[in-house]
Amino acid sequence: MYRWIRTLHKITGVAGSLFLILIAVTGFFLALKRIVPGIRPPTLKGSVKTIEQAVHPTAAVEAAVSAGLSGLSNVSDIDRFEIHMDKGVYKIISKTNFHEVQVDMGTGQILGFGTRNDQLIENIHDLSFIEPRLRETLLPVVALALFALGASGLSIYFVPILRRRKHRRSMMRDGGAAT
Repeated sequence: MYRWIRTLHKITGVAGSLFLILIAVTGFFLALKRIVPGIRPPTLKGSVKTIEQAVHPTAAVEAAVSAGLSGLSNVSDIDRFEIHMDKGVYKIISKTNFHEVQVDMGTGQILGFGTRNDQLIENIHDLSFIEPRLRETLLPVVALALFALGASGLSIYFVPILRRRKHRRSMMRDGGAAT
């Protein structure tokens, strides 16, 4: 059985390491997305600080849709609508092309455009970049494989320790005689 566990560990390790490397690299960049330039556009400063002074969100959506960005030509192209009260900015993010439009909450005017590379990195991270259904189908298999890798690795580490301990106990019981 011990050899079977070692073989399972090797095969799972090779396959799992590819996913671990991918998940580690993309996870690293996702963790630093607010620090590393180019991953996420910086949030610009708007002109209001209270919700009472803000223009209605539909004005922001109309401004973003009229900007002429590919992949953001109508309301159905919007993936997310974010409100950043601390900066006085609405952010409209497209479903495709990873576009972001920042709109001033006070005037309804466009402050800036950007590319949300963090969305691309996240899609690679959860495998939905290749095929959206992989997140629900392949990622759980990868998780089970990584669990098997961890469990078999612990077994490979501890089985020899336990065998040596058992051997020492039997030697002590037998009075130190070699068997």
